[in-house]
Amino acid sequence: MHAYKRSVVLQLGVFGFFFFYGLDHILSVLVTRNLPIFIAEGIITLIILGLFIYFYTKTPKDVVYLVKKPSMDKIKIVLYTIAFALILSIIFTGFQPIEGLELYIEIVAGTITSLAGLYGVYIGIEIIQQNK
Repeated sequence: MHAYKRSVVLQLGVFGFFFFYGLDHILSVLVTRNLPIFIAEGIITLIILGLFIYFYTKTPKDVVYLVKKPSMDKIKIVLYTIAFALILSIIFTGFQPIEGLELYIEIVAGTITSLAGLYGVYIGIEIIQQNK
């Protein structure tokens, strides 16, 4: 299959977002939020967003990459894994029959989301390396 280089860069950004979303999900359970943490998260988010916009706009629009079927299958598995983790998190939000179960589920869902996002970034870098 063929994909534009910009699409692969966008994929890197989206999977990078899920990596940081999972980390934020875990930290929101473990650390109480206050003003310095909100400010730090905002600054880090703006820096990452700025870097993504820079690389996305500097990527040529007409460069086409060849994406092999195994890479596409891996991307599909990563997307299903992220969807599973998010659905798990949604289902157990506010679930209080067993004390602390919600916190453990949130940590597990955040970990799954973060690891899947990191693997998605790895796949995107692998696709870029194969087409050099």
